[in-house]
Amino acid sequence: MVTDEEVRSEFGGVLIPPGTRLNRKLIEQLKETDITEIQIKTAAAVEAEKGKKIVAHEKYEQNLEDFSEAYKKAYYMKKVDFRTVRSLTEEAIEISQYLGLEDILKMTRDIDRYTYSHSLHVGILANKFGNWLHLKENRIYNLTTAALLHDIGKSRIKKEIITRPDSLTDEEYEEVKKHSEYGYKLLKKSGRFSKSIMAGVLTHHECYHGGGYPLGLSGEDIPLFGRIIAICDTFDALTTDRPYQNSVSPFTAVKIMEKDFDSFDHSLKMLFIEKIPYSLIGDRVILSDKQLAKVVFINPVHPESPIVKIGDDYLDLNCESGLYVEKLVKNLEQEKKVKEEIEQN
Repeated sequence: MVTDEEVRSEFGGVLIPPGTRLNRKLIEQLKETDITEIQIKTAAAVEAEKGKKIVAHEKYEQNLEDFSEAYKKAYYMKKVDFRTVRSLTEEAIEISQYLGLEDILKMTRDIDRYTYSHSLHVGILANKFGNWLHLKENRIYNLTTAALLHDIGKSRIKKEIITRPDSLTDEEYEEVKKHSEYGYKLLKKSGRFSKSIMAGVLTHHECYHGGGYPLGLSGEDIPLFGRIIAICDTFDALTTDRPYQNSVSPFTAVKIMEKDFDSFDHSLKMLFIEKIPYSLIGDRVILSDKQLAKVVFINPVHPESPIVKIGDDYLDLNCESGLYVEKLVKNLEQEKKVKEEIEQN
């Protein structure tokens, strides 16, 4: 049996995330917490989802190729093709429906295609965000489109500046900061995109407490789409290897964002911070001391420091000074490699 929705304890913590395959041990643990019934998926639904996940993975690769073409068109022809973007949005929404957060976070991404994969991932995260907020379907669609296109203005900036692995000059940095304005102008020139989409692209680098760019807006003056994309953009940038910066784990990214009291809408940030760690319950991780562990529980007060299982032992990372989740185990091949390294040492 597979859980159809998250199972929470009486204190509100998530015990089992949706999509978890139950075994006898989990069932016994549920009985011990006096949980007598939970919602499960039918066998037919489980099989159908497997097929849809395979299709979603294929669409993911196709979306990267399609976005690459749209980006090149924006670079050479100085315009954004509305029909191409509509197709990209529909594909991103389908990917978001059939791939969980944990699937997205485990994607192996080519650093040379960072611009495209980053845009797609921000689009998928924003789509999930819109669903968490229970926005209307057309609003979620427009939010997804805005997130996919949030960096399209970088097509107007020299490639050697965008991909440079070392520090930019002050002049180059000021040029990069113009990408949100460039993106807004590209969409406006098309005449086919809604005001909310263009506003999201224009304002995704505004800071909630001021000091952002290009308009220097703050608080509720920043459009909702801009506030949401800012969170998704930062999280994906932190958790992805880039030419000038190595990635951190989703747990470390959550900790970094939690401590940032200036950049983000606090209520939106806290919703995001709640959702990300809970999606990783049951997943394998590598700790900072190179041990292999399994995430078994998220502390609602310290979501960045989960309780993990190593062999038959349980470890609360919030009580272990200097020990943290360094990275996710993305596949069985990586897990096997880590085990071999542990045995050799």
